[in-house]
Amino acid sequence: MIRVVPYVAALALAATMIPAAASEKADCMRGVSMIKSQLKKKHPAPVLEQLRKALDSANMEVAEGDWPECLDAVKAARNAIRK
Repeated sequence: MIRVVPYVAALALAATMIPAAASEKADCMRGVSMIKSQLKKKHPAPVLEQLRKALDSANMEVAEGDWPECLDAVKAARNAIRK
């Protein structure tokens, strides 16, 4: 019985992480769409360059399935727009 407890705890932890991963994926995909729409607007050249880099990075992370890194790229894009 004692040997089963760590496995049950690990399974419970994994089950709580699945919805978080789905949420990160959805947030990432919304962020990629936001970056694309911002690239269509008029922004200063440095901001457009930062947006392009953020979009490239986000697209690469989407291909890899690395959602936290994708969210970092989306955050960088939002910071560029605010400047």
